[in-house]
Amino acid sequence: MNEPNWHQLDLNALQEELRRALPASEAEKMIWAFEQALSVARIEGDLLRYLLAAAASLIARAEESSPRAVFEAYFRRSVSDEEWRDRYSGLLA
Repeated sequence: MNEPNWHQLDLNALQEELRRALPASEAEKMIWAFEQALSVARIEGDLLRYLLAAAASLIARAEESSPRAVFEAYFRRSVSDEEWRDRYSGLLA
């Protein structure tokens, strides 16, 4: 994994896109989540893997499910690879 310089990453462009594309309350929650994840990445980038696993486990517990089921549900709802590359990836460059 080619780790970005998390301390230089600016979320402004992503924030603008989220506010444009999502309902206001959903956009603000997503922006907050990105800010929290970036704070973790700035401590150590590898911690993002642990944060992802922990979040999936907590969601699984809340939904009486499993982390695999949580990931599968999110996978089905996620944007396509093409949309990710065309619309979002560059906002995190």
